[in-house]
Amino acid sequence: MTEETNYFWLNCGYNRWNHNEPLVGQTTLFESGAQFNPTQGFRAFKKAKAGDKVIFYQVQTDAGLLGSGEIISVQTGAQHKIRVQFRLTEALKPLTADYLKRSEALEFRINNMKETLFNQISPEEFDLIERLGNGTAQIPRYFFLAENKEFEPGETYTLFTHTYNGIKRNGYHYYTQLEIGDKIVFYSREQDHSVVGLGEVTQHLRELPPIPGRTNSTAIEVKYNEDINPVSLSTLNKHPRLKNLYYLQENAKQAIASMSQAQFGAILEMSEHNGLKSQFEAVEKNNVIDKNDDDIKPFILLVINDKDRAEGLKAAENLLQKTNANPVITSGHPDFTEDMLYGKYLPNEAGALYFREGFITELMPKTDRSYLVIDNFNRIDPDIFQTYINVLEGYEMTLPRYNRDGTMIKWSRKKDSFYHFNPNWHIIGVTYDSLEEIKEKYSEQFLKYARIVKVNHD
Repeated sequence: MTEETNYFWLNCGYNRWNHNEPLVGQTTLFESGAQFNPTQGFRAFKKAKAGDKVIFYQVQTDAGLLGSGEIISVQTGAQHKIRVQFRLTEALKPLTADYLKRSEALEFRINNMKETLFNQISPEEFDLIERLGNGTAQIPRYFFLAENKEFEPGETYTLFTHTYNGIKRNGYHYYTQLEIGDKIVFYSREQDHSVVGLGEVTQHLRELPPIPGRTNSTAIEVKYNEDINPVSLSTLNKHPRLKNLYYLQENAKQAIASMSQAQFGAILEMSEHNGLKSQFEAVEKNNVIDKNDDDIKPFILLVINDKDRAEGLKAAENLLQKTNANPVITSGHPDFTEDMLYGKYLPNEAGALYFREGFITELMPKTDRSYLVIDNFNRIDPDIFQTYINVLEGYEMTLPRYNRDGTMIKWSRKKDSFYHFNPNWHIIGVTYDSLEEIKEKYSEQFLKYARIVKVNHD
């Protein structure tokens, strides 16, 4: 049986390689010290073996990826010294750590191994870094670009990053971050202060030959791909994801700004619908049991058409954007149990018991609106919420947790209750049941504390 391959990231100094010759095929030797040093990645050295795969990253002089390769030999000497020989087998584009951190899958890993020489990474992380380095994958960023010229679809344009007098345009540092393939929303002050088209970066920031009349000729190159239905700044500002962005203000003179993928998508959404489209449609009162809007409504059920399952979490995200709440997202299933809501005792590594909080008991007392979002809410047995509903009804309930004196924890709506009760906290359930199925499945008591929202995709 062959041993499982390990994957590593090695931070290299410039002098470890001969840069006057092709890097592919070169080898280099690294040695761990006799004494444990956490910055060397001693644990990674101990796991290394011939045949393991490695990403090489240069940390000096134009830091960036060098290539990928493998370990060709491992020797253990006196006092636990470990000598590892590496071979570089494929050159990669010199992508920086900052570029790699654009990927949510890599951000945590990159942030936690800057100071460590040798780091173990997952096979998925290795594969993604290698694909990014050889150009078969990209991590586009999204930018807002304000220009006054007339653009034609399919044409490529050179855009200068300084004024004629050599003054950096507002937001200049974003020009330095542009990578080929980054996505662009074009904005024109000449066309009613509106976003007018989409494009992408085709050349990095670079210095052009001197141009008569220009003090500075630094420029980028972009391709204008297509026109979109224009949307004015005042209209964009009405969208919950775009509201109050500084570069979307009428008096902003920003030439370039960064935006998130969600904000980029929000602009496209508004362009496609010629403005702000209502995402939700209230259900008529006679369709659900929802007697009094002044009652506490900790459950919000988002009713999604079964054919639109991809829209479920998107609808929840849109709702949370309006409330400035932080989502904690999970998925419902038939084995979703009470202890997942109210906590349970578990053994730690030493065998001692500790109490792991449940979703409700952990999130409800927080002050930062950590709402619980449950996709496939329809797959959960409604009875597991009964303890919570009993507290909503005013009862004092016993939970599976003990005080220091051995008595069980009590939970109620009273101020001196062990768990703080927050009437404004929400469980957002994304359900694919019909309204009729909801009325049959859930008790009148449950529906008294639920607000039903039918998501409109028309």
